[in-house]
Amino acid sequence: MGRKTALLQANMHRVHAIASVLRRISPEAIDVIEFNDPQFKAVNMVVNAYGYKAIALVVANALVSYRLTLTGEEYWIEFANWFIKARPRIGKADDVLNAFSSFLSVSKGNRILRVQKLNRLKRIARVIEDILEQPDRYLDLKLLIRELAMSLKAKPFEKTIVFAAKMAYYTFKTLGYNARLEEVTVIPVDKRIALLTVTSGLLDTDPKNIMSRYRDTAIGAWREIARLSNIPLLRLDAIVWLPARGLEKLLYMGRIEAARDEFARKLSSFSSGLIDWQTARDVAKQILYRLPP
Repeated sequence: MGRKTALLQANMHRVHAIASVLRRISPEAIDVIEFNDPQFKAVNMVVNAYGYKAIALVVANALVSYRLTLTGEEYWIEFANWFIKARPRIGKADDVLNAFSSFLSVSKGNRILRVQKLNRLKRIARVIEDILEQPDRYLDLKLLIRELAMSLKAKPFEKTIVFAAKMAYYTFKTLGYNARLEEVTVIPVDKRIALLTVTSGLLDTDPKNIMSRYRDTAIGAWREIARLSNIPLLRLDAIVWLPARGLEKLLYMGRIEAARDEFARKLSSFSSGLIDWQTARDVAKQILYRLPP
């Protein structure tokens, strides 16, 4: 199917091939991958300092986590370190907004569009207040996505909104609660996931098009992979997103075997060895099935 086709469809053969290899990954291995995610570790730091109030802080930070000047992993550690050191009082939504105004004024990883981002947080002040008052209500991650989308007048699959749900899931998990993952049918499509959507052979187009014209189609493909592999979509995100960090240069240099080895090494490492080398390598071959155009 040509790249300029208006109705570009996912390659279902690739969907089934990817799902088949991902089915070999145990829930226990996914737990370990998540625990080793630097963003999970950052969330854990904030939870240790703020308890359930961390949910509101984490959701707010997720919604301003775009156009970063550090990697996402580095930025979340910066966020955690600042809030632990500064220890602003958090009781109401206004406290959260004031804390982020102070944090963003000194952040090295979130320098761009600060005024826009603070205005964004003001628009979700009611949701932040509700999270602080009734945190258990947002174990329903689908409800969180819906309310954030309504407050921002955005689509529910908008990247930072879905990312906020993922990070809320991490926060609840750190607190010892099981958020309702199965009802979330979207994945945060950032540049890394867009690239993997192409390298996995799911869509035959430029990764830039995944971020705009074909976002819905990409989400649908990953949703079907999640269904077939029996891995909740937000958990699937960690499996493919984390090991792919830093592989873009190798892929655009045409060094696909080196990229596969690096992906497999990281996947096995993030799972603390629960994913053996052969399985990690097989996953890498499917996620990095082809070079980007």
